[in-house]
Order: sequence, then C-alpha cells, then structure tokens
Amino acid sequence: MEIIGHRGCPVYGPENTITAFKTASEYVDMIELDVQRCQTGELVVFHDTALSRLTRLDGAVPAVPWHKLSSVTIGDSTATIPRLSDVLSILPSEVGINIEVKHGGMAEEIESLVETISNRIIVSSFIPHALTEFTTDTIECGYLFDSEWESQIEIAQSLGCDAVHPAYELVTPERIEKAHASGLQVNAWTVPDTKTARVLQQYGVDGAIVDDWTVVETPHPMHVETQTIA
Repeated sequence: MEIIGHRGCPVYGPENTITAFKTASEYVDMIELDVQRCQTGELVVFHDTALSRLTRLDGAVPAVPWHKLSSVTIGDSTATIPRLSDVLSILPSEVGINIEVKHGGMAEEIESLVETISNRIIVSSFIPHALTEFTTDTIECGYLFDSEWESQIEIAQSLGCDAVHPAYELVTPERIEKAHASGLQVNAWTVPDTKTARVLQQYGVDGAIVDDWTVVETPHPMHVETQTIA
C-alpha cells in the first residue's frame, strides 16, 4: 500500500507548502496537494477557498492577485503559499504527485507543466467535469467522493478514471474487490491511525492518503490478524 502525503503531511510542516513537501518527499511514495487559480491567473497550491483559516489575510484565493498571495505566510510559520510550478520544480522524480483540482479550467496548463517532469501524476477531483478536461495518457485520473459508493463508482467508470479516492470509512473488502475488477485503483483518505491503515492494507487498498506518514506500516501479510474498521 502506497503512502500518499495529504497536503504534504501537516503533522510535520505547514500544509501545502514547499517546507512540508520537501520533508514529506523523503518518507512518502506520493505527495497530494490542492490547486486553484488566483485572481491574476497563476495556479496556486492552497486547499481552502477562504484564506482566513491558515493566514492572517481575509478574502478568497480567486479574488487575490499573486503578488499579494506570494508573501502570505501560513500560520505561525515563515512558509508561504507556492505556485504549482514551484512545487513541481522541487520534488524528486521518484515521488509521485497527486494534484487535486478544486475547479475546472486548469487542465491545459497543468498538462503543460507536468510535461517537463517525469514524476507519476494523478489528477483527482470531486468535480466530474474537471476530470474530463484532462486528455493526455500520461496523467492518471482519480475521482474523489465521500458517500454513496455504488453510484460514485459508476461515475468514475463513466469518466474513464484510473482510480477512485473514497473516504476511508466507505471501504470494505467487497467494494475493493469490485473496484479492482473494474480496473480501478483505490486510494482512501484521510487515514487517521495505524490500526485503520492496517485494516485497509488487509482489505487491499492501493494507497493511504495520510496526514502522518508513520501511521502506515508494512507488516508481513501472515502477521496481520483479521480486523474491521471501527
């Protein structure tokens, strides 16, 4: 089971920052990050639409120009909001990159940016039409959802996705088996602890999206007792 560092694993650094990504890249198989467009058109790495949770700046990312966002620090740290291009330039080639797109209209630019690197790329989104905009075979697509497994799997299949990214609470062995039989990988989010990670690994989940990379172990299969998610 692959370890996917959710927003760069904020347990160890401010989320969605170069600082966090550099640290996490030494311990995870793939980095997950969020991308949206700011007022002046740059693709910036930031999860929320509103800036207030993580910064001292009011307003929304789509309404703020890059020259202002670029100097905004995250929390009490000195880390700032990066552009997607900044992040792509610092990640080692062996680390995969899961780009969650927060809205449509970014596919062409993202495809152009990732042409210059050799990392494995998965683009994910809760928004079906945002995924249909990606046309290159070198980018995998994953459909995010947090309810109604069966109908969401049908949507993922209709979109031609390579993977589904469900909330971990939805996962069962039978659902994993059916997803794999349909040609879909399963990357579950956000896995909170070691016990849950062990269970998901036993179920056959392909990737665990985590805030803390240490929750994922790699025990010998013969040593894993049958358990269920509480």
